Amino acid sequence: MDRIQKQMKFLYEIDLVKDIFRQSLVVNGKREENDAEHSWHMAMVAITLKEYFPKEVNLEKALKMILIHDLVEIYAGDTPAFGPDRSDKLEAEINAAKKLFAILPEDQEKEMVELWLEFEDCKSNEAIYANVCDKYQGFMQNVTSNGHTWEKFKVPMEKVIDRTKLLKEYLPELYEKHILPELEKYKEKGIIR
Repeated sequence: MDRIQKQMKFLYEIDLVKDIFRQSLVVNGKREENDAEHSWHMAMVAITLKEYFPKEVNLEKALKMILIHDLVEIYAGDTPAFGPDRSDKLEAEINAAKKLFAILPEDQEKEMVELWLEFEDCKSNEAIYANVCDKYQGFMQNVTSNGHTWEKFKVPMEKVIDRTKLLKEYLPELYEKHILPELEKYKEKGIIR
């Protein structure tokens, strides 16, 4: 198979990400959000909130991580942030990454695997920023759906605080002015326990 055929096969395969549904609801609450919508929204979060991130970031690299971070769920499935623990999650996602990115030409396969692993390791500025955007987008989905997954999984405040710790550390102004007041509202409503 030549380079262009491999790239086309990959692009057709990743279209399946539109059919991986998450636990969070879209803004109107009519249906679950899919992974493609999640990644698009994360990318918009990254573009919009970069000024609040205190470290130097190569935005193009962070956006690449954002766009590929959940592609492995095509084969591994989605693991809800507040759902039951899945002990096989990492192994399933590593196997999925190997299978999916192997469709690409070797140089692109290597780049995608490295970016995916870097996102998972969350150590570089770009990976930290991409993870911050991931956590914030998930937080936003709860706010725009009246705490849907917090209520569904009966999430205690400690778990929500733990899930937002990267936001507190790397976006402190947003955390203090926006996230904490929202969390208090949902605690008062009894949605966050």
